[in-house]
This record gives sequence, structure tokens and C-alpha cells, in this order.
Amino acid sequence: MSPEETLELLSQIALVDDRVVKVDHIEQRAQVTMWAVVLRDVPLQFAGEAVGRHYAESAWPVMPKDIASRWRDHVRDRLGRSTGTFEPTDHPDVDPDDRYGNAYVAALRAQRVAVAGGVAEPVGLRELLPAVGSRLGGGRSVELVPANDEFRTAKQTRFPRRERPAGPPERAVHCPVCGSSPGRPCRLPGSGRVMTGTHPSRRDVYDAAQSTDSKGDQQ
Repeated sequence: MSPEETLELLSQIALVDDRVVKVDHIEQRAQVTMWAVVLRDVPLQFAGEAVGRHYAESAWPVMPKDIASRWRDHVRDRLGRSTGTFEPTDHPDVDPDDRYGNAYVAALRAQRVAVAGGVAEPVGLRELLPAVGSRLGGGRSVELVPANDEFRTAKQTRFPRRERPAGPPERAVHCPVCGSSPGRPCRLPGSGRVMTGTHPSRRDVYDAAQSTDSKGDQQ
């Protein structure tokens, strides 16, 4: 909400609970500023409904954290009911199988923001299946078949697949620190998170292996 919307919300609250809105003008400005910061991501309509639900459950004056908490629960519920994808008709030029492409990531992020903010409705698996059936025959179940070579060729022509970076060459050897096998990325021992680089000891092992191979070739 903007400061203007926050002021409107406080004016509405003051009509039913005169304990919330400050009387002093300086305190009112500080209150509007604080509420606007806490509720910056909350739509005005949702905030008004949250105030009503608050007073239906509690006799205490409503605080901005009460509204923000309800908004977080609302967003969490909407995202939990979503498949985490986007409608192809909204992004016809984006290859839905190109999970590493910038266009796909941007489209997916935009869809999640729209669902979280209430602009778009969450689409779950149950909603997706009837939609597919209705497009292909009035809601009937559809049997999926593997793609043929002609389809793969046409798809590759329209959406050229970019190769993922191979990673550091020392991934070819076993890592003595985290135990990652050859070809697998290194992980942080404490958290298990994947590293973009490799442990220095793994590079030492790789350099030693390369040195051994070089000596063998010379002999």
C-alpha cells in the first residue's frame, strides 16, 4: 500500500476503533509512515478485509503486524496451491522445457508474483488436466505419446537449446574434502549446498593426476 492508501485504511479503522489512530498530527504522520512500510506489499482491499477478520476474532486494537501476518499466510496458501508454472498462451515465445533460459526464469518469476499478489489465480494440477482435456476433446482423458523425430527437429529449430556450462575441469576427479564423485559438483560440508567452484584440495588432486599423466606420456 502507498502512504495515501494507508491513510485511507487508518481513516476507515478510526470509524470503528478510536484506539488505533493517533490524535497528535506528528504522531499521525509517524504512524502512517510506519504502517505504509509494514504493509507495502499488502493490497488495500485485502488490508480492509483483514481488519474485519481481526475484529471478528479479537477485542484488541489491530496492529500492522496483524494484517501483514494474514497477508503472508494468504500468499503462502496461494503459492502452495499453484503448480509453479505459467500459461503458454501468456508467453508464446518461451520454451517451457528450457529451464535454464533467462526467458523461462523471467516468465516463471512473473507468474509467481502475479499469483502471490492476487493478479492471477493459482492453477493446480486438477485445474490443468481438465484444461488439457477440454482443448483436445471436451474434457476427455488424453493419452500422451512420445514425441517423434519430426517434432524434436521442429522444436530444436524454434527453441535452440543452449548447453549448460561444463564446470571446472577438476570435477573429473574425486573430491577428498566433501566426497563428491567424479563429474559431480563440490558441496559445502556443513550445509550440503552446491558450490559453483571446487575445493582447493580437489584442484590439487587434479593437478597431480595431470602431472602423472604427462610424465607417463613422456616415458
